[in-house]
Amino acid sequence: MKASMQPRQSPDQAQGRISISEVRLRPIPNGTDGLVAYASCRYGGVLLNDIAVRRDESGKLFLTFPRKLGSSGRPHPLHYPIDQETAGQFDDAILGQIRRLMGGTDGDSTKQ
Repeated sequence: MKASMQPRQSPDQAQGRISISEVRLRPIPNGTDGLVAYASCRYGGVLLNDIAVRRDESGKLFLTFPRKLGSSGRPHPLHYPIDQETAGQFDDAILGQIRRLMGGTDGDSTKQ
């Protein structure tokens, strides 16, 4: 008879919450395509790297997640938020830290 292996869960996972922590930013001076920085963070028990922080033409910051191009040129995401709630968690954690470092602004005049 096979033993069932249950993955260990953090207290946040056991309660249905996964938090984003240990956000680290690597600024990219003179980045192209609006690239401002690369971010890494811990999401539960997983370290996620190479999340790009970009600025659009209006000055608003947004995130793009890493992807690999297949031999056909088709992009294959490596990791990304699967719903709006999770995407909002990443925005709050990563862009929030950028805004604090930049003095509370990201070029979006609707946010104070």
